[in-house]
Amino acid sequence: MPANDRRFSSVTVSIARRFPRLAVVVGSVIVGLPGAVQAQMVNQVTPIGAASGSVAARADSIAGQGDTTQALALLEDAVRRNPRDAVSWYYLGSLLWNQTGVGMRPGRYKDQKLVRRVAAADSSLRLAAQYAPDSARYLLTLAAFNLRSGYASVMASARGQFDDALKAATTTRDTRLLAQAADAIGDAAWRDYEGTANRALTTDNQRIQLTNNNAFQRKDALAYVQSFARRIEPPTGGAAYNKALEYFRMAIEADSSNLRYSRHLFMALAERKDWTGLRDVAKRRAVQFPLDYQSRLALGLAYHRLEKYPEARAAFDSATSMMDEGEAAYYTRFTRILRPRPSADKQNAGGDSLSYAKLPPEQKRGLEAMYWLMNDPLALTSENEYRLEFLARVVYAEFRFSSDDLGIRGAETDRGDTYIRYGPPDYEVATVGSSFIQGLAQDNGITITWAYNQGLTFFFDLSRAFGAARHAVADRDFVEKARDAVPVSFANMPTSRLIDSIPVRVARFRGTGDTTDLVLAARVSLDSLTRGATLAEVPVDFDFRVFDQFVRVQGVESSQARFAADSTNAYARRTYTRKLGPGINVVRLEAFQADTRRAARAMVRLDPVVTRGFGMSDVLLGSKPSARGNATPTRWRDVEITPTEGSITRGASLGLLWEVYDLSAKDGTGRYRVAIAVERTERGGPLGFAVRAMDGLGRAVGRTQASRDKFTITFDRSAPAAPTLVEFLSLDMSDAPAGRYTLRVEISDLGSGKKVFRDTEFSLR
Repeated sequence: MPANDRRFSSVTVSIARRFPRLAVVVGSVIVGLPGAVQAQMVNQVTPIGAASGSVAARADSIAGQGDTTQALALLEDAVRRNPRDAVSWYYLGSLLWNQTGVGMRPGRYKDQKLVRRVAAADSSLRLAAQYAPDSARYLLTLAAFNLRSGYASVMASARGQFDDALKAATTTRDTRLLAQAADAIGDAAWRDYEGTANRALTTDNQRIQLTNNNAFQRKDALAYVQSFARRIEPPTGGAAYNKALEYFRMAIEADSSNLRYSRHLFMALAERKDWTGLRDVAKRRAVQFPLDYQSRLALGLAYHRLEKYPEARAAFDSATSMMDEGEAAYYTRFTRILRPRPSADKQNAGGDSLSYAKLPPEQKRGLEAMYWLMNDPLALTSENEYRLEFLARVVYAEFRFSSDDLGIRGAETDRGDTYIRYGPPDYEVATVGSSFIQGLAQDNGITITWAYNQGLTFFFDLSRAFGAARHAVADRDFVEKARDAVPVSFANMPTSRLIDSIPVRVARFRGTGDTTDLVLAARVSLDSLTRGATLAEVPVDFDFRVFDQFVRVQGVESSQARFAADSTNAYARRTYTRKLGPGINVVRLEAFQADTRRAARAMVRLDPVVTRGFGMSDVLLGSKPSARGNATPTRWRDVEITPTEGSITRGASLGLLWEVYDLSAKDGTGRYRVAIAVERTERGGPLGFAVRAMDGLGRAVGRTQASRDKFTITFDRSAPAAPTLVEFLSLDMSDAPAGRYTLRVEISDLGSGKKVFRDTEFSLR
């Protein structure tokens, strides 16, 4: 037997001889540790206090030099000669605990040597506390060891040991140990709070039953819970919460420099949405500890929830600048809000974590920048409120769902992931009983239900002993589908509720080289912007911006206009033209009223278009078009037309303008056929309608084919060969009923046989 193993064996034997019942109990407890806990059992209390020249001091020095075998031999010999030597027992237990290393994982003790080490460490620490009951340090180490046992009964014993440690530290006035004991008591109370908060009374002690084939439709999941569970008001758990908060504050007062204690206080304040209190505490700590990024994170969370967005951005920026590269990447990790796996829908391909991971770094940065550009609710403000919301969610998850004792980071938990994706739940309730336990007489678990107004409901199973919750086993298939369908939502943001949509219509025409000419028409509703304003004339800011594929601003056009405060049902029409470069472009249009803080927004991503060869432009919709001057138009700019976003007053003519490119030519002439199809997308009302195509002189053109709800008009054209041909006409739909319509314009090159078409929609009102 190797020397080390002989030492461990002799220690175990000596403990067994002196305390046979204790050794048997401890051995059975350690061997039976469950596999849920994944934390490494590492001593959190540094062994100090051994008198200079003592055996414990010499052993500590020798172990520090790497000779643990000799250190163990000295300590074993000391306790053999003096069984009541608490200091040597403590150093022996601490050294044995540290010697277990990364292999110390509950439920995975396949090596009997490791089992003996754990049992010996446990017994040694117990004896140290027994022979020195006034030592807060020994009691804290023993309690920390027991918390990692993974056995509920053993973990429960740690609570009494923490209480005893607090009394001992108070007597000796050791503020650091007092703080550690107070924080541990608060943490134990917090576990109680986890199991008692937001309880619901259930009919006949019914609990949530989930199977792989739930008896309820997913859209009815919340109704299913509410059918037999009534939430208790006011919410339960107040006593445990108040106790936890009291002891967290006590720990901070005793040792304000400890980040764990401050994080627990942040957690408690954030849980009750005490954002003002969180802000005040974080501000004081930020001043007291200038390099503490954790306090800046808490400050950013508080400011964001108080809707102080400039202050929140400054706090988050300050925090990330203090972090190392790895920690900053952890808090800002973009993949937290992507789909976990590729989508089967080709239109949504690429927006998942796996596809993102395969991209080169430059493309990753570009994709992330483009994402936040597309998800910035208002470019007229200097902050991206949605990105701040994302950071606030990550920070909250870290504070709220982390477990220091289990080595779990909150953003990596099931509740943390759900919170980061969808924000705080709109409905939360806890019911007695685990969803996955079937037919057992005793079930000490809790099922937590989170529901969101957008129709998502999640179930978590909470183990009281560990205070950690996981997605219900039978519900994980739904969780995966939900992440695929709705990977993230910012519906909880107040900004989201104050932003209306601006209907827009874009048309693109080929420019010079590889550029594109853009025409954007918009209709901005004024009622929502001016409602509640106190001025007779309300100023509204308009902002139009174009971003290229590298998220660089390529054009800005800003203006301000004033409108009557009672602009009910009134609209402001805006038209913007801009030359676009190659690649992806994003255009944004915003309207903002500073006094009411109301806004409207439109954002369109424009993928690259073909700029060479046979083709056609988009179809620009607008008023009745006409040629500028007497010359034949050679480009779209030569046609007089007022663009529209696609909403036409019933009885008015609908103007169409488009270009045809690079027709084949024979004898200097290009020949092509135009087919215009108009179809109702809404059925009901009068059957049938009439459509006539009118040229610039008001003459009917084309041959008409009609069915009940669809008209097709075709006509042939011939024109001298040219790189670009301009077509414009108007549709007379004065007899058509109000509603939505689809429009297709198809061009057939009669020389080459090639075809191209454009589809669009419009409505008559």
